[in-house]
Amino acid sequence: TVAAEKSSINLRFTEPYFLERDIAAGFDVFHINQDLQSSRSYDMRKSGVGLRAGYPVSELLRQSWRYRFANSEIKDVASTASALIKGQEGERFLSLVGHELTYDARDSKITPTEGYSTSIVNDLAGVGGDVFFLRNILSGSQYYTLGPGWIISARGKAGHILGLGEDVELADRFFLGGSSLRGFASAGVGPRDKISKDALGGEWLYHGGLELAVPLGLPVELGISGRLFSDFGSLGSVNPSNANVFDSGSLRATIGGGVGWVSPFGPINVDFGWALLKEDLDETEVFRLNFGTRF
Repeated sequence: TVAAEKSSINLRFTEPYFLERDIAAGFDVFHINQDLQSSRSYDMRKSGVGLRAGYPVSELLRQSWRYRFANSEIKDVASTASALIKGQEGERFLSLVGHELTYDARDSKITPTEGYSTSIVNDLAGVGGDVFFLRNILSGSQYYTLGPGWIISARGKAGHILGLGEDVELADRFFLGGSSLRGFASAGVGPRDKISKDALGGEWLYHGGLELAVPLGLPVELGISGRLFSDFGSLGSVNPSNANVFDSGSLRATIGGGVGWVSPFGPINVDFGWALLKEDLDETEVFRLNFGTRF
């Protein structure tokens, strides 16, 4: 599903010991096209460059900084789209400074079995450009081993974005669903136009889940395991709004199971999820194929 919606070119370079110090510095050049017609009635293009640097504060605590300049465009807006989407068609320029603190006490970054991690991300847009907001995101995860191959984990994430002197634009809002809330489609949860059924995004979100890794009796070196999970979360607040917007902010929850493979190309996850708590306008899905980590 994700691959069908998105095509991208992303050139990344990292020097792990910049200036012969324990500083990982690098740059990014990216160009992304997204077909969002099925869920939001528009296409989006993003192109830009970024600079980043990170360094250890202590053995487990790491701090990083980044700068991003991007040009984006909401285009090909459908004639049936929400008026709140039609009003944001066009180009804009983003100039953003970001900061992140990460405390990682897990025994592995790819296949953790013990420990925990937590991070806080702060982004300020408006150092140049024509977009102005402050965005804060807090996330964390915890892992326990119950027995050989049996691992229980918990994860959570909360975020808020505040427009600085202006409303938060469509391209910067949070969207929820898909791999972040299995059992719901991408952008399947949150504020939605009642008439066009377009997802509008939100200015706050939270989501999390509990998961139990289950051994399948296969050789450990294959890196294949099963899992049972329950996900939950919500998304809300959209400005400007109108009488056609549904925005309840109510809790959604799912249950399901799946299989994960730590392949040579990165984690590959196949999941089946079913919604237990949902709203009438939410978009659900049962099957999800995901490449890469969910966190």
